Formats: sequence, structure tokens, C-alpha cells
Amino acid sequence: MRVATRLFAAMLAVVLSGATAHAAEPEKPKLKLAVGSQILNYMPLELGVKLGMFKEEGLDVTVENFQAGGSKALQALIGGSVDGTVGFYDHTIQMQAQGKEITCVFLLNETPGVLLGVRKDLADQVKSGADLKGLKLGITTPGSSTDTMARFYLKKSGLTPRDVSIIAVGSGAPGMVALEAKTIDALVYFDPTATLLARKNAARPLFDARTVEGSRQAFGGAYPSACLYLPQAFIDKNPETTQRMVNAMLKTHRWIHSVPTEQLVDAIPTGYKTDNRDVNIEILNASKALFSQTGLMDIEAAKVPLAVLSDYDPKIAAAKIDLTKTFTNRFVEHAAKQLK
Repeated sequence: MRVATRLFAAMLAVVLSGATAHAAEPEKPKLKLAVGSQILNYMPLELGVKLGMFKEEGLDVTVENFQAGGSKALQALIGGSVDGTVGFYDHTIQMQAQGKEITCVFLLNETPGVLLGVRKDLADQVKSGADLKGLKLGITTPGSSTDTMARFYLKKSGLTPRDVSIIAVGSGAPGMVALEAKTIDALVYFDPTATLLARKNAARPLFDARTVEGSRQAFGGAYPSACLYLPQAFIDKNPETTQRMVNAMLKTHRWIHSVPTEQLVDAIPTGYKTDNRDVNIEILNASKALFSQTGLMDIEAAKVPLAVLSDYDPKIAAAKIDLTKTFTNRFVEHAAKQLK
């Protein structure tokens, strides 16, 4: 009898704990989230909104696109005009060096998905980073992750920023137009631009970090990039809202990996794809592995962007960054248990 009573009590506790877990209401159900541009890396955020994943979690999410680049989206977060940002993990490290607490709560990309390529007509003379000397290199915006990664690659190749003209050309189509118009000689870019340039045979990559191998070649290891990051003060004040955002992101990523590429292409928001369905399928076949299946950050992987940023900025090197304060896996781990 006592065994049965204890068993019933245990079952009741499980039921009540489950009910309690779902009883809490989101502290801030209406949210404004930012993206640095409509590069493929950031796509899952708007896809999740389109698929209704956030609505299922009781959240009304508006996405604001800062086409100029990730640094602008970061500024909006620091300024308080948005609640959270999908941008490069780098920014959490940069902000800690400035005394600001920004925390990654969900990792979208375990590799950066970035390429650095030169114009086709220069391919014979530019075969390595060292050969970029004296040329014009396009990035999105000053201070952006493309700027940071470009400067690191230049230094690794034995050059200084003075050896190369670094020019802000924006993200996506504007950068591709600048390269094809010969306004610049080389470009740091992502998909869908990468696949479009490859189809035209308009650029030759010096590195292709859509894969772990390419990331190691350029940066010395897998380089976690896009993530959903929030001010730590927001997380502390709105833990249920944060949890529901992470739930929605994990559901979206699981959906991405559960459907055929053709179905994914049809669902992707317009700004993240071309008008040609066959091209879009080619892009996703090349880049589907870009999207994390877990959303978890690995502390060893986080050391790679820290090394890149420390090499780029002496203030970060001197700041004694505590990587454990730049990300948390607790919301993703909880979401994984909830969504089994």
C-alpha cells in the first residue's frame, strides 16, 4: 500500500511539475528582434516567424532587418530599440570587452559560412591571401564580423590592413554588384551570393568556410557564428520569454533538418533566396549543414572567435574575456527536454 501511495505521489509530482512548467506566461510576449542582413546564416529567425514557431510559443515577433550589417543590428540592441538580435557570436565577446553583458542563448551556425573570393579576371595572379596586397577588398560595414575576419585573414597571410584597401559595400547583392563592376577586387561574402558568383564563374574563393575544413583553413578551427543573443539584463528579467524564444528556434532548426531541401526552399522567406528555384536548391544543398541541429555552443569552439578577435583588437586581448559569460546552454538544454 505504501509503495502504491509513493508511486501515486511521484506521478502526481511529475504531472504538477509539468503543469507548472507550462503555466508561466511570457513576461514580454510582444518582441522586436533584429538581423544584421538577409544572409543565409540568419534565415532561421524569419523562417521560424513564418512557420508560426514563435506564435506557438505565445510570442508575437517582429523582425527588423538592418541590411547594412551586423554592427548596426548590435547598435540597435545596445540602444534598446530591439529586444534581441540574431548576429555573429563575436559581438558578445566585443561587448564584454566594453563592459556590456550580451549573452548568446541559441547558436544558429557552427561554422561561419563565409567566403573570401577574388574576381575571375584576377584569379591567375591572386592565389593566396598574400596576393591581395595593393587590392580593394569589400566587406559589409566597418566593425562587422566580415571586417574582423578579413583583417585576421590578412594578418595570417602576412599583410596589414594598410596593405589592402578595405571598403564597405553592404551585404548580399550590393557586394556582388561591386565585385562584378570591378569597384572592388575581392569580397567577403555568404550564400546566396556565394552560389550566384560560382554559377557565373565570377569569383574564385581563397577560402570557403561553409565547411569545418574551410573554417580551419581560414581561422584555425570551427568558428561558431550566427546566434540569438540578448542583453543579460533582459534574460534575468524575462526568463520565460527567453525560454520560449529558444524553444521556437530549436523547433525551427529541427524542422530545417527534417524536410527535403525542396520543401525548405519553398518555405524560406523571399529575402533569403533568389527568383530561381533550381538555384535555391543548389544553395541549400551546399549550405544546409550550416544550421546547427542542437543550438548548443561548445566552449572549445568559442575559443576560435576569441583568438581571432584578440588578434584583431588589442583591447580584447587585454580584457581577460570570460567566455562562460558570453553564452549559456541552459535554455537550449531545457528546450531539448521539453520538445522530445
